[in-house]
Amino acid sequence: MIGYRFVLADRDERFLRKSFAFYLAPEVIETMVASGKMPALGGEMRNVTMFFSDLSGFSSIAETMTPVELVTLMNEYLSAMTDIIEGHGGYVDKYIGDSIVAMFGAPADDPAHARNAVRAALKCHETLAELNEGHPAFAGHGLSHRIGLNSGEAVVGNIGSRRRFNYTVMSDTVNVASRLEGANKYYGTAIMASETTMAQTGDSFAWRELDAIRVQGRGEAIRVFEPLAETGAESAEQAKVAAAYAEGLACWRAREFAKAADAFVGVAEVDPASALFAKRANALTANPPPPEWTPVNTLEGK
Repeated sequence: MIGYRFVLADRDERFLRKSFAFYLAPEVIETMVASGKMPALGGEMRNVTMFFSDLSGFSSIAETMTPVELVTLMNEYLSAMTDIIEGHGGYVDKYIGDSIVAMFGAPADDPAHARNAVRAALKCHETLAELNEGHPAFAGHGLSHRIGLNSGEAVVGNIGSRRRFNYTVMSDTVNVASRLEGANKYYGTAIMASETTMAQTGDSFAWRELDAIRVQGRGEAIRVFEPLAETGAESAEQAKVAAAYAEGLACWRAREFAKAADAFVGVAEVDPASALFAKRANALTANPPPPEWTPVNTLEGK
């Protein structure tokens, strides 16, 4: 009977696990097997942290490589990043070219999904630097990426048509994370997180507030932050830049633009975000804004 069950009765279960192992998270497969039912359309509301990443200047890099070299490079990069994301409890939803869309907090429940997403982002950034320095496939390319993080409610489940669907996630939380990934290029940062994500991490990380921004397609302003390191692990230079930046940002919001420029200029050579604000503060010193001005930066592109 044991042999019969192993050979015949468990055949469907083994086939399901093997067939979907490369496409779905283990938690999703376990749920399918336990239910004994075929997947169906539908979803549930979950509090998650979305993770969007994208390589900077990927098109320019692709032009200099053969298709085989490009695929080899991307497989190495995506494998390294995926291992980190999954190692921190994340679920890779999809790859879009050189982009990664992942979520933390589903399908497996994770009360610390925001902390794990930030840790994964910091580790991804650190690992990419190591790959650039020591991996033959990355030699001479100097890859850099941008990561956007946002936490909130989302519908998670099987979404698509009646004949074909994906286990994925949909909500404004997802859209904002995507916009924050792109917003990094304006500030010269590698990781940008929303205030919601920052608040859900408690005191686990050292942060600096970057700005209040209004992203394309959204009327409400969002306060955005950059994670620097685990609490207590930030370098002396990071602490110095963060302190100068905080001083400049406070002056900027108080309409003291000359003072803001002085604070930002002091660290502008080593910090692109400070250089951006120094330029903006100098412009408003020369041409003060009207009384109704608000310290919100509206981003025109994605």
